[in-house]
Amino acid sequence: MATTTTVIVDQDGGVDDALALVLLARAPGVEIVGVGSVHGNVSSAAAADNGLRALELAGDHSTPVAVGASDPLARPLHLAHPEDLLGRAAGSPKREPVREETAAEQLVRLARESPGRVDLLTLGPLTNVALALQAEPELPRLVRRMVSMAGAFEVTGNISECAESNVWHDPEAAAQVAAAGFDLTLVPLDVTRKATVTRLWLERLAADQDRLWGRMAAMLLALPGKLPAFPLHDPLAAAILLDPSIARFRHASVTVDVGERRGQTRAGEASPGVNTAVVVAADASALLAQLTRTLLPGRR
Repeated sequence: MATTTTVIVDQDGGVDDALALVLLARAPGVEIVGVGSVHGNVSSAAAADNGLRALELAGDHSTPVAVGASDPLARPLHLAHPEDLLGRAAGSPKREPVREETAAEQLVRLARESPGRVDLLTLGPLTNVALALQAEPELPRLVRRMVSMAGAFEVTGNISECAESNVWHDPEAAAQVAAAGFDLTLVPLDVTRKATVTRLWLERLAADQDRLWGRMAAMLLALPGKLPAFPLHDPLAAAILLDPSIARFRHASVTVDVGERRGQTRAGEASPGVNTAVVVAADASALLAQLTRTLLPGRR
């Protein structure tokens, strides 16, 4: 009998967040039971609207989207892409976010309703998860597993020399989550930077101008000069949640710097207690194949 993967997604409204949501929403055997928004790429309110847009593009008009934390736990707010390219390209969503609960409250409620059966995928800063932990310390036992696009270990960061953006935006939240005892998998920049689009893949998408991603692919292809790098950070995390066999892992004790080297992630030797599965390699071609099947049904 086929099993259903039940997922809660926490995201910060970027283009790659949207691709990850579409990938999950169209994957067979997957049920997204809730989506939360958080500050990061854009404001949490804008990220909620972008979550709704992504679900609508995937044909999902019912999954609730809750607005989450608008600020980090302890640091000033910083938005990586306040211009909100996705929002400008996709138009207004047809639905509104839910008003009766925050993203952290939604996470706690869904985890309590289905203990040990819900997966959590985080694609932005971990503020909502830290707030949910404060409300429900048993959350790491209630969630079946957690996959996070977060961290940079052997490579330079993408927002500072030493830090990956999702962790840098709220290092205090990331430190709390890393120490909480989740069955946690980190998908860091070390592997997501290698999962990039190819010109051939963009040309296949651009052939279908009736879809938003076809038009966006055409825009990328029309840029002068060398094709810009477009790492598929969040879709890779979603693909690994769906199929861990496309990745290789090492187990480590992970800590987060909340001081001078804000957001730096360090991996120590695995030991009894809280350990994290850090992805060290992933099959980018498998990800592109998954996205092709998702974005262009009927093509391989």
